[in-house]
Amino acid sequence: MQKTEKYPYSETAQVSDGYTGRIEHLSPSVKLVLKVLEYRGLMTQKELVAESYLPPRTVRYALSRLKQEGILEERLYFRDARQCLYGVKSPQQDEIISNFACGVV
Repeated sequence: MQKTEKYPYSETAQVSDGYTGRIEHLSPSVKLVLKVLEYRGLMTQKELVAESYLPPRTVRYALSRLKQEGILEERLYFRDARQCLYGVKSPQQDEIISNFACGVV
């Protein structure tokens, strides 16, 4: 019995496949932050620092690079308005937004 799935046990396989071309050239620290966000979901910058064991400056840089690539989703954190919640956009979400902007939806 053969499995045709590329990542049979990965929950984030679709997200990773959708962004492969955009993240290949990024540094390992940026990829680590991306993976932490994929597995843990929405997180604040402080939570990312604690989870990834990276310095705060490196996490800020990684978040800015992911934002430049259009991979990062940024939301208001209602418990503390001084902070933001960060997460990974789904590739389908990018397609819906671009279709909406073009008048397809």
